[in-house]
Amino acid sequence: MSSLANGPTGSVKQGGSTMPEPMKRSVLRAPATRRVVASNILRGRTEEMTTALHILRATSRWGRGQVLIITGEPGLGKSSLAQAITAAAGAMHFRTGVASADAIAQLSPGTPLLLSMRHASRPLLTGEEMADLVTQIREPLMLLESVANQLEDAGKAGPVLLMLDDLERADQITRFLLRNLPLRLASFPIVWLLVGRTAHDSVLNDVSTLRDSRAAQIAVERLDLPPLSTQAILEVAHDRLGGRPPATTVELLMRVDGSPFLAVQVIDALIGRPCKVDESGEPSTTAQASIPRPVARALHRTLLGLSPQAVDTIQILAVLSHPASPRDVQDLTGFSPRENCGVLDEAIDAGVLLQSSGRIAFRYPLVREAVFADLAEQARRALHRRCATHLAAADADSVLVAVHAREGIEPGETECAALVMQSAADLVATEPQAAGELAMTAFRALRPSDGAYPALGERCVRILGMAQRCEDAVMVGDLILAHLDYGDTSGRIEFALAQALWSAGHWELSSARCASALSRSDLTAAVRARLRALQALVGTRLRGARVTRKPVEAALREARRLEDHEARVTALHALAEVARNSADHAGYLSYIRQLQVEAPPDFFAQEVMALQHLDRYRDAETLLRHARSESAEYPVSLAPAIMQAQIWQDYDLGRLNEAETGARTLLALARENDLRLYELEAASIVSMVALNRGRLEVARNELAVSQGEVTADERMDPSLVLLTRIWLSAAEGEPSAAIRLLSPLMRTAHTERDPWPWKPGWLPILAGIGVADEDTAFLERVQLLAEIGAARNPGVTSFQGTAWQIEGLIRRDGALLRRAVDLLATGPRPLLLAGAREDLGKHLLSEQEQSDAIAQLDKAWEAYRQADAIGSMLRVQQMMHKVGCRHVGWVAEKSEPASRWLTLTETEHAVAQLMGSGYSNKQIAGKLGVSPNTVGTHARFIFAKLQVRSRVQLSIQYHDEIVRANATPEDSLGTRRN
Repeated sequence: MSSLANGPTGSVKQGGSTMPEPMKRSVLRAPATRRVVASNILRGRTEEMTTALHILRATSRWGRGQVLIITGEPGLGKSSLAQAITAAAGAMHFRTGVASADAIAQLSPGTPLLLSMRHASRPLLTGEEMADLVTQIREPLMLLESVANQLEDAGKAGPVLLMLDDLERADQITRFLLRNLPLRLASFPIVWLLVGRTAHDSVLNDVSTLRDSRAAQIAVERLDLPPLSTQAILEVAHDRLGGRPPATTVELLMRVDGSPFLAVQVIDALIGRPCKVDESGEPSTTAQASIPRPVARALHRTLLGLSPQAVDTIQILAVLSHPASPRDVQDLTGFSPRENCGVLDEAIDAGVLLQSSGRIAFRYPLVREAVFADLAEQARRALHRRCATHLAAADADSVLVAVHAREGIEPGETECAALVMQSAADLVATEPQAAGELAMTAFRALRPSDGAYPALGERCVRILGMAQRCEDAVMVGDLILAHLDYGDTSGRIEFALAQALWSAGHWELSSARCASALSRSDLTAAVRARLRALQALVGTRLRGARVTRKPVEAALREARRLEDHEARVTALHALAEVARNSADHAGYLSYIRQLQVEAPPDFFAQEVMALQHLDRYRDAETLLRHARSESAEYPVSLAPAIMQAQIWQDYDLGRLNEAETGARTLLALARENDLRLYELEAASIVSMVALNRGRLEVARNELAVSQGEVTADERMDPSLVLLTRIWLSAAEGEPSAAIRLLSPLMRTAHTERDPWPWKPGWLPILAGIGVADEDTAFLERVQLLAEIGAARNPGVTSFQGTAWQIEGLIRRDGALLRRAVDLLATGPRPLLLAGAREDLGKHLLSEQEQSDAIAQLDKAWEAYRQADAIGSMLRVQQMMHKVGCRHVGWVAEKSEPASRWLTLTETEHAVAQLMGSGYSNKQIAGKLGVSPNTVGTHARFIFAKLQVRSRVQLSIQYHDEIVRANATPEDSLGTRRN
């Protein structure tokens, strides 16, 4: 067995440790006849260390980011190996930062990564920068941008290694950052050393898949540590004892199952040599101790000499699992202040507990695990319940309360069930999956005879509905109703069930629930008003806006008369749906703003999108900017909706790069939190961007998440998914198939049950499909929809311009097409204008007006270029090529390095030139008057377009293709115009 110099000792995570004095009197005691010698040897990990050193050298030499994952079962020396790698990186002049994921309470989401940057060997963050990043934790996207910029700057100064341990306990924000940052920063010399236990849902599994994505732009190496061999364990003992271990020690070491952690704990306990303990990370309260049972019981015997009161205190703290103040201990045990002080002194004097910074904790984590593992199941549950009650009374984090309440809950434990249900309600907005599980756990503990059964059951139904677990909500609701006589409680539960069904897209079932409940005579007026308002809301999808307008208005009048807030909000929501489905976007905005008064800020994103539909993009941008700068005003639950509004803002304004970045981030966030509707929307927008760029394979792959039959989720808004599929089908040369797919939507378009026809961007696409298929009847239906949209939104440029464009296209009327171009040129949407210019140019070519046609097509080409819509650029180029027009600036389908520069937008040109000249992001931001975040966004798209992976490669290409020609990119490669 070989060894590695400069590594840590055989101790592992949370430090090797010695047992307290009483342990020396236990059956584990063995004579330590040899002097203990210092050891810097890491046994049994030569191959893994060699791999790590290769990664460090490659990163230092080539300046590319890499990911090294170390995983394995508890106690196999993952942290020890990681510490050795970190030490080696420091010797190679890496800036190294180390942190551990939060304990089970996850009280500080996102901070492990920030702490590793702050507490680096040469800190990557100042205290002020750290404080600023902490304020952004509630805004994951903003935090992602800020951390990326900080790490970019650090990477430019030299190689960096960030070691994050215990990632099996990583919070959602840390998971989100680690899923995005390594790939995003692949061109910087950053080694991500990620350590954690083997677990099926670990973030390490997701990071491992980065090597299979995006053409493997970042190297990912995963080391799954096996147990040490018997020989390696004995060598560890030899190193620490300074000679051959005695037979009794060997016998005990044979029972550590190859765990260096346990081996070191046992050896150090026997020789009475204390080691440093890290109290910042405590073992999980929900997991069985990772030590062999015989060893756990042997270690637990150290408590035999203590008083029963001290043992009780130690057992409570073992279950609590994190350091506690003396007052917390007193409240948990029920001792008097004097008794509490005496008990704590006894446990501390015995070496079992320690007091540091006013907190009581275990001196040795192994003892805590042994105590926890040796508790009887019923005793452990009872202590969990005691901890949950105490934490709830102390207003502790709801997740921590839920952990203990869930572990302690038993049938009939109503108090525990109430605590778990409260935690579920606190979490449902940010972690719907976890909230749904907690709610179900709490409900299963209830008994129909419990007085709290109806109220907690109703709350459970509401939580499950918000968590999009409709089937569970119906199951729970029906079970509660079966145990209740008719009455107001039953009516409220029926309302909660109908809401859950509406949210899941089961409109017929929701309507039936409302009708059934309303047929009863024992409802209060308030509950009846809520049900009528909800029935009217559902009717906007089932019967259409015109049919439901009067019932909705009646429901609102009744809600206002009764002064019932829930009924009023539901009725206003229904009126907003009526206005939107009937193409009255001004009316929709009015109702949404009333809802913002009634339930701020729940409808913020809808307000932004209403402004977008009215071409008020400047106002929408102002609101979005305010949401970014004042993020504390908006709950975390609104983040996906606000992201969605920002993505549409970027897409409609022709900022396809930004739209794709936002959509991919939303896609990751939606999949992380099981937000199916947002997942479908994000996948569709990524596909739409790909279609603009002519990348059909990318569009097909992204739409794969929503292939097959339309699900209940998709019935909420089937149009976007279906319309994107239709666009893809037409782009693949199958316009007839596209029209067949569209038939269901077209048949119901005039019923005003769906707002899809009143989104101007789609109708020109559909008209183009109709022209390609020469389907006159289809074209007439599209034209009628465009005319209705224009008539109901007077003064909105996009609606009127689109109507004239489609009419001119169908009639082959050049004057109407020109009129549409002139009007859309005064509007805010560049891609709509480019499409109209393309139609006009194509028409002029058919009329032999080549000069005018080329002028229009040239302007369309330039607009597509600015938006990076390469597919549309190529389409226009082909039209111009057929009539003998040539441009040096045209883009080939497979670009050479020189022509790739022509795919950059004007801003990207400026950023690329400065970056190629050696400017940092901050310097570029100062020169161009933009933020470093914006420069970082441009940089990612520049790298993709120029097909480079690092700043070094970009600089080489810049000097080879641009500087050597002694000209700007445009001059060196030819002008963009004839």
